[in-house]
Amino acid sequence: MTTLKFVPYSSAFDTGFWHELTRRKLDIYRLDSSDQAIFGYYSNDANDNMPALFNVDHQCFDENNKTLNQQHQQQYTVDGTLKLVNTIEEFKTFDIDKALKAESTILWNDFSQGHALENPHKLNRFYLLIFADLKKYIYHYWFAFPTFLVPTSFNLINPVQSIGEHFSQDEITKIVKVLESDRSHVCCLYRQQSIIGLKKAIQQLNDQPQSATEYTFVISDPSTDPTHPGWPVRNLLTLLYYHLQSVEQLNVICWRERFRDGQRYVNHSLYLQLKPESIRNLTDTIPQSTGWEKNERQRLGSRQVNLSTSMNPIHLAETAVGLNLKLMKWRLAPEIDLESLEQTRCLLLGAGTLGCNVARCLMGWGVKHITFVDNSRISYSNPVRQTLFTFQDSCENKPKAQAAADALKSIYPGIKSIGYDLTIPMPGHSVGDSTMDKVKDDVKLLHDLIRQHDVIFLLTDSRESRWLPTVIASVEQKIVLCCAVGFDSYVIIRHGVPKEESKSSSTTYKNLLSGNKLGCYFCNDVVAPGDSSIDRTLDQQCTVTRPGISMMASALSVELLVSILQHPLRDQCPALIRADLEESVPEALSCLGIVPHTIRGFLSRYSTVLPTGEAFSQCVACSSIVRKAYQENGFSFLLKVFNELNYLEDLTGLLAMQLATDINEIIELSDDEEI
Repeated sequence: MTTLKFVPYSSAFDTGFWHELTRRKLDIYRLDSSDQAIFGYYSNDANDNMPALFNVDHQCFDENNKTLNQQHQQQYTVDGTLKLVNTIEEFKTFDIDKALKAESTILWNDFSQGHALENPHKLNRFYLLIFADLKKYIYHYWFAFPTFLVPTSFNLINPVQSIGEHFSQDEITKIVKVLESDRSHVCCLYRQQSIIGLKKAIQQLNDQPQSATEYTFVISDPSTDPTHPGWPVRNLLTLLYYHLQSVEQLNVICWRERFRDGQRYVNHSLYLQLKPESIRNLTDTIPQSTGWEKNERQRLGSRQVNLSTSMNPIHLAETAVGLNLKLMKWRLAPEIDLESLEQTRCLLLGAGTLGCNVARCLMGWGVKHITFVDNSRISYSNPVRQTLFTFQDSCENKPKAQAAADALKSIYPGIKSIGYDLTIPMPGHSVGDSTMDKVKDDVKLLHDLIRQHDVIFLLTDSRESRWLPTVIASVEQKIVLCCAVGFDSYVIIRHGVPKEESKSSSTTYKNLLSGNKLGCYFCNDVVAPGDSSIDRTLDQQCTVTRPGISMMASALSVELLVSILQHPLRDQCPALIRADLEESVPEALSCLGIVPHTIRGFLSRYSTVLPTGEAFSQCVACSSIVRKAYQENGFSFLLKVFNELNYLEDLTGLLAMQLATDINEIIELSDDEEI
């Protein structure tokens, strides 16, 4: 006779199991190393050549979740014991024989006393020994799946067959229909017409052993081997051999299922015909058992899993912060390019109310490179409006730029953020011999920072402080977003990025203005920026706005940047001249919608307008005249701008234009940042 062999379980963990184990160890178990009741499960629907998996996941700690698993037709729960020791020494010296014997005793009592016949759920058990190194997030574990060494062999009457070989297709269809009516882990099929419980089947077989061919025991089998069933089958046979007395033949179906294209396949299930060997004479003696799982080297020993890259809070945060963004790609915005956002390097000139809110919104979009530039310190009035600062920061009078960078790192350690305490040189703010070297160094550092970043946000609290960054960014052809606020209004402008004519974008639509032709923050001015701090009262020195304005303006600034980066032309994407027209212009759209040139909001009327303005050929900041003067003369050009009141107006021709224009036709404009 051929001896039947079995495929042992192969343990499998869901990552969530280790997360939950860690939480319970820290918050619940602590130093308690007593046995804990858990459960696992196996399935009978694996594909060919897959191991006989035994699974545990985050739900396996709670008995209430067992019902949920049982409702899944292909998942069969198994009770077990968790032993979580406190030291690696305790793990290495653990008495595995004693533990296996204790678990086997529970199992054998269920067998011998008939509990497993009444409740087939008790047919299997497992033991899980773990040591969790929570400093390194390395977990040492060892599974035991107890089974008994009796009988010494399981003899087959006929070779193992698939049910597709043994039964006709009509018989298989009939069996499937009967099993669908009511089936647990294990059942008995009587005359292929009805299902009866194990206890009743044993009683009837012992009463009429000659009718053994009419009874077929069915058990869900996790194995995919074409000739060898899995571990649960071995325990079932041991149970049946113990309770059957004079039966000459035992029929067993190792039930396997597979689903493809909505169809169920069962023909690969195994059909066994065995000659039972009674082991009733063991009485109450607990037979020898085995079941400790082999390691990866196929030797008797423990295994380990290293989750340091995924369990460390910083790495967990890296995974979690992008969850909302990744979910966008599922359905709402499948075309969005998240990698381009993550790699974008943003320079925030100004770490005040606008700078703090812009930084928070950039983090929400997954931007990981944020640099701050500011020269002021945190005062007691700042923390309630400037969202990255605390009362303690104001007590210590910390520099805003560095404090903002530190705050971002405390929110998300994976971000790369630096703060620079830097004063931006400005038109109208004269430079003397004593400050010449410092101003020159400041200009060099500012230019280097702009060159090293992809996007520049102008968020300072004066008009003139935005001039030099505008000039440098125009020369370096960087994306610039200028955001300014008034008491109840705001404006956001994306500067045009000058390109050579051969490289500039063009459009066939009349309602579009190409990206290289868009105006900057200064293009509507007919006067050069000057020193706006002279002769100002306290309310004019501070940025006095309705509190919600800065948050609205900051959010829209970041959303506008994201739309620019998602457009195929990026910095050269055109803007609609009339956004209110119904004309559909594909060139103006990113996957998130239109990409306006300017956003002006008025909170008093709760309204927004989207004007588009062309670059001014005599602009004091972005015109080719100014760019050329800076490129050719560098700091000597800037020195004239800083010290000579009308130099920029004279250079660009604005002064001549003013003299040629009737003074009554000129609308007086303020140097204030208010709109």
